[in-house]
Amino acid sequence: MGYLIKQYIMKTFLLTIIAIVFSSVLYAQETNTVKYAEEDKIYTTPVEVMPQYRGGEESLYFRLEHIRYIFEDRMKNIQGKVLVMFVVEKDGSISNVKMVHGLTEKQDNEVVRVVTNLRRWKPGMQDGKPVRVQMSIPIDFKLVKS
Repeated sequence: MGYLIKQYIMKTFLLTIIAIVFSSVLYAQETNTVKYAEEDKIYTTPVEVMPQYRGGEESLYFRLEHIRYIFEDRMKNIQGKVLVMFVVEKDGSISNVKMVHGLTEKQDNEVVRVVTNLRRWKPGMQDGKPVRVQMSIPIDFKLVKS
């Protein structure tokens, strides 16, 4: 009977050690995942210092005003406001460019192309650190009568 008790205690001890090791591994993975998720968070609300286009707002609007107005859309008298959304990354680059509200497929593609190729921004800052910030810009397409 003593032998069976020793075996039972030994198995219980080994299972306890395995459970402790396994739970600590899971906890470490969970902690790393939370840290990683915090670092990759995209702020959709204003941050302490919002991203700024290098050269200022005037330079940004100058670039956006010179988006090519698709000839076919002009001929069809297609006008309106589009809304483009994107993320300013921690290094100031642009990613995740999407049309929230567009006009035509060709015109939307032109807007996405121009916004994607904007030069780097000064990144947004939160708690003294650069963060990812979601931005959106409205762009008007209006035909001017001459």
